[in-house]
Amino acid sequence: MKKSFFVFLLTPLLLVHFITYAQVWNEVNGYDGIGRHHPITVANDNYGYMIAGQDATFSNNIDDVYRYNIALDQWTQLNSFPGGGRGYGYGVYHENDAFLGFGSNNNGFPTDWWHFDMNNEQWTQLASFPGTGRNHPAMILLNNKIFVGLGSNSSGNLDDWWEYNINSNSWSQLPSFIGAPRHHPFYFGIDNIAYVGFGHGNNVNGQLNIFNDFFMWNSESESWAQLSDFPGEGRVAGTQFSANGKGYILSGDGDDHDSLDYGEFWEYNPDTDSWTELPPHPGGARWAPGSFVSGCNVYFTSGLIRDTNLFPSDLYKFSINENCGCTDENAFNFSAEATTDDASCCYIGGCTDINAFNYNPDACFDDNSCVTINLGCTDPSFSDYDPDANIEVFTGGPTSLNEYGSGGYHYNDSWDMIFNVYEDTYLSSIDVNAQNSGAITINIINANGSVFAQFDYNLNPGWNTLSLETLIPQGNNYTIGVTGNNQSIGLYRNNAVPNGIFPIDIADRITIIGNTTDSPESYFYYFYNWTIDASCSGSLSYQDSFLNDISIYPNPSSSYLFLNNSTELEAKVYDLKGKLILIEYITNKIDISYLEKGVYIIKFLYGSDELIHKIIKY
Repeated sequence: MKKSFFVFLLTPLLLVHFITYAQVWNEVNGYDGIGRHHPITVANDNYGYMIAGQDATFSNNIDDVYRYNIALDQWTQLNSFPGGGRGYGYGVYHENDAFLGFGSNNNGFPTDWWHFDMNNEQWTQLASFPGTGRNHPAMILLNNKIFVGLGSNSSGNLDDWWEYNINSNSWSQLPSFIGAPRHHPFYFGIDNIAYVGFGHGNNVNGQLNIFNDFFMWNSESESWAQLSDFPGEGRVAGTQFSANGKGYILSGDGDDHDSLDYGEFWEYNPDTDSWTELPPHPGGARWAPGSFVSGCNVYFTSGLIRDTNLFPSDLYKFSINENCGCTDENAFNFSAEATTDDASCCYIGGCTDINAFNYNPDACFDDNSCVTINLGCTDPSFSDYDPDANIEVFTGGPTSLNEYGSGGYHYNDSWDMIFNVYEDTYLSSIDVNAQNSGAITINIINANGSVFAQFDYNLNPGWNTLSLETLIPQGNNYTIGVTGNNQSIGLYRNNAVPNGIFPIDIADRITIIGNTTDSPESYFYYFYNWTIDASCSGSLSYQDSFLNDISIYPNPSSSYLFLNNSTELEAKVYDLKGKLILIEYITNKIDISYLEKGVYIIKFLYGSDELIHKIIKY
């Protein structure tokens, strides 16, 4: 350690500022998965990753892995974490290498240790941690060494300190932390120094103690030193990172282990041992969120909003560098003012309107090529052929949990969505995302207050596609909602819907115009991926025969289809890919009970005459 630095420690200068950055927090696309606390978050220049965590039940340890494409603002779910579901774990990362482990699962406190190659997205299990397993440790990467310590387990709070050597894949114990034992501290690394402080401990009487003290570990001299206390209240269970030679702490709980007043964001300057307050993240402070840094930006996600008891799956970003942007002149979004590239360069043009016929999910620049959707029969051999149609099945409305802002699971069965139908429309299915399993009833109610259609479903946790297969006549002010028994299930609701998002148009057939609440009128309740089916259902063009007068009923059906016919016919059933499923000779009924639910084509033949119908099995 340099002598000048020792002088500084003996005469600390504490500077506290609040500055107003030109930069602001911006919401980008959230992940389409379970909201959680304690996610493990890592990143490289192109992707951010969210791994594992624990859901709102505080008992379900998650093992999923989501990848965020920074340039395209898109999430993709990858193969699960091979270490199994766990909460309260942590990770560190540099360039394309991430290291993670610790936390707890249903078997206790695992000591397995993993490397994730972000370039190839491959996992390798490394030498297990030789100490006791734990939740909430500090974990800091300095050069080719990772320092891990503190945390808690069934024996209480810990103060030990360990080093993992990446090159030798080995662990060694170091001098213990000089502050009080604690878990869930804030921490970050700058150059050869690890900074650790705050967190949850207990005083001499065993009572709650949330710290605001702050310490440094010099990895060269292998020694600890105490720094100036943090100027704000003590805090715990937030997230942290380092960038540009400075350290950052973000959100968390305050000194009573309840929410901070807002999502506080602080910058630490090691040269002056001083803290500067930056613009807080939107919404209330969060317990146990995650963050990762890529390029010029920090990304912030997940955690618990205590005021609302919601676990959002949203994503926000904040530029921690000025003059960031795309510096490649060959990119669509080149910025002449940018001096630092933020990995946002866009090279794919196309239609970016999700409601267009030719929407390109990979496009990051709109080239004005969008084509309006025209639903209808596109096969000219059918009698209901529409020469203006360019698609037969369309899914619209909100198509992912956070397309219209963040949200969380909700248990109210009183609020419905209101929609208009502009021509007779076949609504095939909708999706809901459930927190827990259970049975629900969904009603579609017309403008007169009468139940138009009612459906019973048994839900599983996560996404559920609900088959409706219902022709809804033209009309206004229909409602769709849950009737009773949502108190124990919980369905995902968007509670941060941007103002003016309604009306939401679905292929000019259905428009979602709002909800039935008085306030807040912007909330979006439960129903995603509205699928409209306008597939060909008329008969093929052929010469007149008695087949023209044959009808089938009921359609949809779960068991038998009946015909107003007394003549033996050959019946052939095909799936929508044209695969022949069944050949049978019938007169007035055909058994479809064994078919999987879905849409099929049935062809009736009598001599050279044929009749074709679309049928639906539910």
